[in-house]
Amino acid sequence: MRDKKMYSGLDWLKIIAALLVVANHTGPFSTYSKEADFFFSGMLSRVAVPIFFISAGFLLFRKFTEDTQYNRTLLRRYAKKIVLLYAFAIAAFIPLNLYTGYFTKKVTFYSIVRDILFDGTFYHLWFFPSLLIGVHIVYFLYNKVSRLMLLLITGTLFLIGLFGDSYYGLAVQLPGVKQMYDGMFQWFDYTRNGLFFAPLPIALGAIVLKKADTTPPRPLFYGVISLLSLALLMAEGSWLREAGYPRHESMYAAAILASYFLCRWAVSWKLKDVASFRKWRVWIYLVHPLAVVLVRGASKAANLDHLFIANTLLHYLAVCLLSIVMSAVIVRIPILRKLTG
Repeated sequence: MRDKKMYSGLDWLKIIAALLVVANHTGPFSTYSKEADFFFSGMLSRVAVPIFFISAGFLLFRKFTEDTQYNRTLLRRYAKKIVLLYAFAIAAFIPLNLYTGYFTKKVTFYSIVRDILFDGTFYHLWFFPSLLIGVHIVYFLYNKVSRLMLLLITGTLFLIGLFGDSYYGLAVQLPGVKQMYDGMFQWFDYTRNGLFFAPLPIALGAIVLKKADTTPPRPLFYGVISLLSLALLMAEGSWLREAGYPRHESMYAAAILASYFLCRWAVSWKLKDVASFRKWRVWIYLVHPLAVVLVRGASKAANLDHLFIANTLLHYLAVCLLSIVMSAVIVRIPILRKLTG
């Protein structure tokens, strides 16, 4: 097993990705330009979650050996860690659920189960069940089919999700497709979930990035390819919005390409190890909605809402800073540190 220090570049990339998630939920440039904000918050930020999935697939499956029992044990430990973290997050966000009126809606046993399994009980918590479902799908296929077939199957699942998301308006022009997706949306609100979104990037991490990591690093090459794939993402997102196709702008084909090449590039980065704040990225992702509420509340109380609410860039920077500070405190609490250990 390779030393974690070999992958400090991935740690830095995931911290950047966590801050991009914050941007997606705060719209930092909307005060100045709707177009600029769409490019940054609506498209560039869409590489963040695939980066998390690709990295998760890589870091988990690189530990696998020829011993199936050992691999199964690793998967169980990994799943247990995610379940505990997700359970904690669900409980921790109940006060914000009350604040946002979650329980004033028509809440049923079915709707709660659906949220826990697919949509998340708060708007950012969908990631954890998606990671759990995606990892288990990839693990099952990893032991049953060839690597190429695994990528084909997960790629097909991603296409189904893609046509239920950013390409929805194009897909429903075909006979019977709208009815198919209407049936799906009885079970979940979005196709960006563990069934359709997560498996492909996890498989890319488990197979392609894992294999590529044994080849000589080519940082310049992958840096250029990363920038080109990000440009392709901008073009794809702009075209889809102009055409009016998206149902929910969260899945883009080029985002998967860009995320993979960014991860491939990051593996070659020779940066200082960030072990002291490696866990921050998880908590930045988790606590930033609370930071949004706290920044807004404090700004109103201090009559600074014209700075830290009306000015979306300052709002974003304040939320990022508070999220980082909260994360730095949380990782010093032993019981919480163990959740991400």
